[in-house]
Amino acid sequence: MMKLNVVICTLVFWICFAVQAQPYTQLEDNQTHQEVLARGMGAVIAGDVAKAEDDAIANALRNAIEQVIGTLVTSEVIVENYQVLEDRIYSQSQGYVESYQVINKNRQGDVILEVTIKALVRKGNIRDNLQALGLLISRKGKPRIMVIVDEKNMNTHYYAWSIDMNTTETEIMNTLLDQGFPFVDRDAAMRKIEKDMVVSAMEGDEYAAQLLATQSGAEVLIVGKAVSKVAPRGPAALAQAGMFSCQATMNLRALRSDDGTILATASKQAAAVHIDELTGGTMALQKAAKLAADDISSKIIDRWQKDVYSGTSISLRLMNVETYSDLIKIKNMLPYYIRGVQNVYQRDFSDNTVLFDLDVRGNANQVAEEMVLKDFNPYKIEVLNVTQNTIIARVSKTNSQEDTIR
Repeated sequence: MMKLNVVICTLVFWICFAVQAQPYTQLEDNQTHQEVLARGMGAVIAGDVAKAEDDAIANALRNAIEQVIGTLVTSEVIVENYQVLEDRIYSQSQGYVESYQVINKNRQGDVILEVTIKALVRKGNIRDNLQALGLLISRKGKPRIMVIVDEKNMNTHYYAWSIDMNTTETEIMNTLLDQGFPFVDRDAAMRKIEKDMVVSAMEGDEYAAQLLATQSGAEVLIVGKAVSKVAPRGPAALAQAGMFSCQATMNLRALRSDDGTILATASKQAAAVHIDELTGGTMALQKAAKLAADDISSKIIDRWQKDVYSGTSISLRLMNVETYSDLIKIKNMLPYYIRGVQNVYQRDFSDNTVLFDLDVRGNANQVAEEMVLKDFNPYKIEVLNVTQNTIIARVSKTNSQEDTIR
């Protein structure tokens, strides 16, 4: 019996090793580019062929990634008394589409459109490829960005609510603009925003930051603080030469305006030397801002890449849900009636309003369109508001008995 248990443990070990090792071998391939043919499908809803083609292309792009890279699978196996108690599987895409071309379209009946694309997939870092980055931003819906930084250079404040931008805001914007990120018209936006709201946002008030971004028209708000000062213990040689050693600290947060989700954070430090402490502080702030901008943009890109190719999370708020029984029925309908909905998580139910988080392969607009066009009998869903990451809708319930009498 003891020998049999040893054999079982050995087999489990080697199975787990094989599951883990195979995907890594694929990722170590020296080939960095690969051209593939990939198919994708989209549903033709209410005769909207253009929308179906967009959905099919998005599906094909994800399939192209999976063909080349596959999935990186890691199994965490816990063995107790020679039994597998838990086996968790994690998957993530490890590549991106650099370019693609639609080479064929095919209607399958009246409701399905299939497209075939020729895609150039690259393994590696998307941040070094502006063309691919532009495609990613476009697939994400070109979220507009606004930057608000409270800058303090040698005890002198450069207030973020003034029309003239400070050093760090300018550096961050220039860095992100060079990478292709779109921005709102800052001057026009700031004229509509109250000073107190800006102050609260910079002090860490997430709700104020969310309102600030919404009022400015930005889908992403980058808010932060920057401080520069003279180093208290600089080298003696610098002091003798009449030079100042200046240090700067930069802290940034990027959040989505519609739901307040934090996309990324960054914290960087830099130093500069100059005969004028104010000029030295400005130089140090510029360096710190450049480092922080590169860091936070890298993290935003990673997040968006996962959203586009692996799936994203959106919030769905349904009002006028009469009973908990209705809630459960609608919750069970969503993955079957809405394409791309992978998981539905119930977050809150009060005052006949339910809040769901949906894991989807797609975006909020796609989900909203199908919600209003699909038949959820005996329910009818009316969409009231849609942003990039949230949907607000109202449920009405038809009375089947009254309909039969009529």
